[in-house]
Amino acid sequence: MLSTSDIVAPDKRTPGVATIDPAIFPMLDKLYARRIKRLNAQADLLGENGAYFRFLTHLVQGQQRIAEQSPLGPDDVEAIRALLQQKPENTQLENLLSNITCWQAAYATLAKQVAPLLPQDVGDKLAVLSADKTQLTQAAAHLLRFDYQQVDAGVAVVLWAALSTCWAQAVSLLQEESMTQPTAQAVCCPCCHAPPVASLVLGGAREGFRYLQCSLCEVRWHRVRAVCVDCGASGQIEHWTLDDAKSALQIETCGDCKSYIKTFRLDYDPELEAVADDLGSLSLDAAIEAEGFKRIGLNPFAFPA
Repeated sequence: MLSTSDIVAPDKRTPGVATIDPAIFPMLDKLYARRIKRLNAQADLLGENGAYFRFLTHLVQGQQRIAEQSPLGPDDVEAIRALLQQKPENTQLENLLSNITCWQAAYATLAKQVAPLLPQDVGDKLAVLSADKTQLTQAAAHLLRFDYQQVDAGVAVVLWAALSTCWAQAVSLLQEESMTQPTAQAVCCPCCHAPPVASLVLGGAREGFRYLQCSLCEVRWHRVRAVCVDCGASGQIEHWTLDDAKSALQIETCGDCKSYIKTFRLDYDPELEAVADDLGSLSLDAAIEAEGFKRIGLNPFAFPA
């Protein structure tokens, strides 16, 4: 692997940018369209081995339809806002979740749509949860508490997609009101507490700025590139690629805490999409994990089994 770095020092501002937005809230129509495009590209690249990416394309298309055809009402938005104020370990999390019906309806819709595309045993598990609100709520609480191993990985992908569709709509409507902590030191999302998918170095008007993208509500929040996302150290930050120094897919490692995060250089390739292209580049993760580094974050299409 090649090592490269063009980290912007903490005191260096990119010319032409007056302010740094602490958070960028999702525009779901554009986000889902880009994700579908990139999932299709990965499926085409893999050919006969691209079945999972084709399944995910159907799943995201389902999310897209829900967001377009069943937008959240004021009561749903307010209920999610109240939940966002709580810590994931809150003992009342299940009660709060059980009273929010939009994500349960989204799960039932997605489960019904994608079940025919899945092995029968996974489809059966999806149906069991659809029929049992208590089990469904418990499973959702496990995911929001990061207890991923408590939920079947195949079920978790669909359940997380349902939660994400609703949470992303809510934060896009609430915006700053949904932020529960400052972004400057946030490892997890400042709105919904979920882990990031990856690190993005943006182009355009925000060229050179690094944002982390939430794996649940899709918010992006600003983090300075000169420091480790996890521990805040700056002495042993390195960037790695599998090919050349200008690769748009990179790994940022910290020698102090031995953590890493996938980095997408949108200033090099603006077509990349964090969730789809992360899933399509797991060989990069395998190479760096073989060196003893542990990943920061989560891809919602690849839950731990």
